[in-house]
Amino acid sequence: MAIPVLREELDAVLRPLLGSTLMDSCPLAEDLTQQIRTYAPYKQGLEEFRNSLERLLAALLHRYTHGSMLIVGDNYQPVQLGGEQVRRLTDEVMGVLFDKLTPFSANFLKLNDYSLRVQSLSALRVLVTRYASFYTEEELHFMAGIIRSIYPPARYEGWLPPTL
Repeated sequence: MAIPVLREELDAVLRPLLGSTLMDSCPLAEDLTQQIRTYAPYKQGLEEFRNSLERLLAALLHRYTHGSMLIVGDNYQPVQLGGEQVRRLTDEVMGVLFDKLTPFSANFLKLNDYSLRVQSLSALRVLVTRYASFYTEEELHFMAGIIRSIYPPARYEGWLPPTL
């Protein structure tokens, strides 16, 4: 069964990072939506899927920027896309997939295992917000401390409870 991801969901995640100029000029969100819909948990692990998604995203960005990997953000500032930006974009796109997973124990185990192997704020966000009942209070506080030590507040303020 295909993952029920909408192009608009990916557009909402990518547009703030890539800008309206690029997003309005190419079918990047549609291309990625089609790829995410192919994810089958019984065929492919999350890490393997993430790696193939990152390769696809890098290739699409290369194609849609005509090889320059240069975009103009909505603040009219040019941004040179590199490996770090592609990794973050991939993580944000994976976050859309993580949000679509039904929160039950098998998906918790896959997502928790993935978060231990791959530095993924999106995985941690979904674990904290949708799978909190699978953790003890101490484990949640530990995760919140890790998140706060690695990421700037702007990346987690909207979803990480200040009480954690």
